[in-house]
Amino acid sequence: MELTPTLILNLALLIVPPVALVLAFRQWLARHIRWVVALTALCDVLLFWDELFYYESFGLFAVLILVQLAATGAAAFRIYNKQRKD
Repeated sequence: MELTPTLILNLALLIVPPVALVLAFRQWLARHIRWVVALTALCDVLLFWDELFYYESFGLFAVLILVQLAATGAAAFRIYNKQRKD
């Protein structure tokens, strides 16, 4: 598999928004960090609207989104539970 500029851009678009959202919410809105998962899903739909319904990439896109949402959710709830204990 060749790394094309489009593939690298899509990879960056899958990594940067959730990381930025988690860090921003952790810094300023830690009480509402549970909303990061929903905002990440919304960002993904907005960023990848044209690939969302393209039949050849739908399966791969769905798997990547589910993995991304699971990782973002785990980070958000870990921070939320840690913040509640303090």
